[in-house]
Amino acid sequence: MEIEELTKSQIILLVLLVSFVTSIATGIVTVSLLAQTPPAITQTINRVVERTVETVVPSQNQSASVVTKETTVVVKEDDVIAQSISNGFGGVARIYEGIATSSPIIALGAVTGNGTIVTDLSQVSKEHTVSVNGEFYRYVVSAKIPELGIAFMVATGTAPTVAAFKGVDVSSIKLGQTMIGLYGARSNRVAMSVASSVADLKEVKAGDEAIQAHVIETTITETITAGTPLINIFGDLVGISTGVSRTDGKGSFISFGDVTAILNASSKAAESTAGTE
Repeated sequence: MEIEELTKSQIILLVLLVSFVTSIATGIVTVSLLAQTPPAITQTINRVVERTVETVVPSQNQSASVVTKETTVVVKEDDVIAQSISNGFGGVARIYEGIATSSPIIALGAVTGNGTIVTDLSQVSKEHTVSVNGEFYRYVVSAKIPELGIAFMVATGTAPTVAAFKGVDVSSIKLGQTMIGLYGARSNRVAMSVASSVADLKEVKAGDEAIQAHVIETTITETITAGTPLINIFGDLVGISTGVSRTDGKGSFISFGDVTAILNASSKAAESTAGTE
């Protein structure tokens, strides 16, 4: 039968049949193409953060009332990291070998509370000139934790007023978490990595307590500056590179949370001893 011989009803049915077959074929092709897509697609938006926004809304009797509204704020992880790195270098100290700025820079350190600097004990032992955020200060070693290769330094005069690093407890560190080493003697450099291991290092006596110190291993392979601070993506201080930690590997750091715990326990023991005298 020729197509010209078809009735109007037959032509309509034929068109419907062709459309039905075409739609089925299109569906099969679409499913096949989707099955061939890569298993992972890089996304520009990496992290979603929720925060509470309070809005003041007048009620019907014209008196103001506070209405709490939950708003989802989308944050790019790259932007968070870049800002944390920028802020972090503002609290990084560069320690000179002597008191002259013409002497070489031998170590880095992290500025913590009251302008105290935490650094690598193997590099400091006397009075040193320290550069923080482009300004120069005079520092001396005030306390040590030899078992971890940690030294604390305090200013002999004016201390820097930069924002101090905030530490994190070692229990909050997750394997695979992004870590950033802030290093470089003469210029700012970063070493991007992840936490590959959190291992017991040794117990440190602090007063009557024995605190287990940990070493945080990362995937950093380049040679970094002694005393390099290790931060997470939010700019929190995770660890310090010391002579003791580097015996475990280039990318190993002493947990700053453990350093803080040891220091606090030692301070409490000293206060308790002073109170009984």
